[in-house]
Amino acid sequence: MNDIASFDYVIVGGGSAGCVLANRLSEDPDVRVLVLEAGKPDKDWLIHVPLGVGKVWRSPKHNWDYISDPEPHADNREIWHPRGKVVGGSSSINMMAYVRGHRGDYDRWRQMGLTGWSYAEVLPYFKRLENFAGGGDTYRGDSGSLRTRITRADDEFHRAYLAAGKAAGYPVTEDFNGARQEGFASQQFNVAHGRRYSAARAFLHPALKRPNVSLRTEALVARVIFEGTRAIGVAFKQNGQEHQVRAERDIILSGGAYNSPHLLMLSGVGPADHLVEHGIPIVADRAGVGQNLQDHPGTHVEYAFSRPTDYIQALRFDRLAVNMMRAWFFGSGPAAIPPGAGTAFLKSDPAFELPDLQFFFRPLGFGADMWFPVIKPHAPEGFTFRGCQLRPESRGEIRLASSDPFRKARVLNNFLSTETDRKALRDCVKIMREVISQAPFDPWRGAEILPGPDVKTDAEIDAFVRQDLGTIYHPVGTCRMGPDDASVVDLDFRVRGIEGLRVIDASVMPDLVGGNINAPVMMMADKASDIIRGKPPLPPIEV
Repeated sequence: MNDIASFDYVIVGGGSAGCVLANRLSEDPDVRVLVLEAGKPDKDWLIHVPLGVGKVWRSPKHNWDYISDPEPHADNREIWHPRGKVVGGSSSINMMAYVRGHRGDYDRWRQMGLTGWSYAEVLPYFKRLENFAGGGDTYRGDSGSLRTRITRADDEFHRAYLAAGKAAGYPVTEDFNGARQEGFASQQFNVAHGRRYSAARAFLHPALKRPNVSLRTEALVARVIFEGTRAIGVAFKQNGQEHQVRAERDIILSGGAYNSPHLLMLSGVGPADHLVEHGIPIVADRAGVGQNLQDHPGTHVEYAFSRPTDYIQALRFDRLAVNMMRAWFFGSGPAAIPPGAGTAFLKSDPAFELPDLQFFFRPLGFGADMWFPVIKPHAPEGFTFRGCQLRPESRGEIRLASSDPFRKARVLNNFLSTETDRKALRDCVKIMREVISQAPFDPWRGAEILPGPDVKTDAEIDAFVRQDLGTIYHPVGTCRMGPDDASVVDLDFRVRGIEGLRVIDASVMPDLVGGNINAPVMMMADKASDIIRGKPPLPPIEV
């Protein structure tokens, strides 16, 4: 092959999973690892300052900027899906939330036949990854590379949020990643010393100091190369030139729930009729590739503040500039704290076994942005409460737009296709209104901006949700892992019917976990690294 020597492992995608895999697999000095990332290096300083997320996550420099097909159950709206296109992947542009999901999610996976994936068996991997500022215990790790902490935000308005949840009759939990998830809580973040701790910072950059790890950026992989049904390498384009590289052991796809199935289909692994439609030679007919797409659908309410606050004032250009410099040089000040200090995991029905809704709270309206007097007035002062359904029934799909690797895949979520899903988001709106109506918010609560006081009946709420619906940016499931022949990958992450090819990222999750998915993806990659290396799994922790 051209211009690059072979490697033992070629990892396609330098996101959360790829960074962990590169670190773990290269611990053996005799193993050579190459990471291919389609995006640029994570050198933009805004990536690393927590408040900089407001700019980087919408930047086309760092973002694939997926737009869904018209959603048939959401008034045919096209929905935006940001995905990281930069070293660190989405962990370099996300809101930095550190959420493991509910223990019941992993026990459910075990019941689905995913041997080795019960909560007791994944907990030691969560702990091995983590360095929790609150210290280690039965549930938390304190010696890993990923820095995590409970938010440092503790102002009067944040305390009012927690008190309002309690006043509405909901529990409060001190650590939703510990013994009890359910309840109102202060958010946890992968942040330390005023810096984002992306997967790249925690795992890839330390690995790159080893002589056996290489990284190529702005390298878009166009196809996997096969000899028969064995994957032997990949072809990628960089600076307008096509290059090829060989993998002696495994090619590992870690592009995420959109890009991994897209690359499989471009390479001839997928539903045969769909591949034929695009003129792609079939290597393996795998009907499940691109199917089973799931994400957390969300909606929000917004209220005006009844009195002036410091929140919008902190976004005035001169003050924001000073605070960004404080965060960059000293790791201190409000810009060093991620936005959105409040969260909650609640049951819409007390009879449910697990919380089915998650909420996010922030003291700014959706339109809040940098401003300056006269030149650009600030947005109206307001606060936002956003809720999402954790385990939707709706299933979507990823399909090819064409055989051109530079054309992004088509995304269809099929949100709100069942009454269960519609009721869940209807309940989100009702619960958010209920909480904001509590006495602790009396000093702060102004007029309801969205959905507005005229939206009262279930039908009116449903109509609002269809127009407001967005995603919480947690796509999974499109290369489902399972013990059955219909699954895309087996329990060792090997693509069925193919040798030398694995998929390790959010696409292999059989279904959604109850919370943000960045931490679970890193856990899965860490556990997968032991499987690949033939190492015994970490001993289960029964709690």
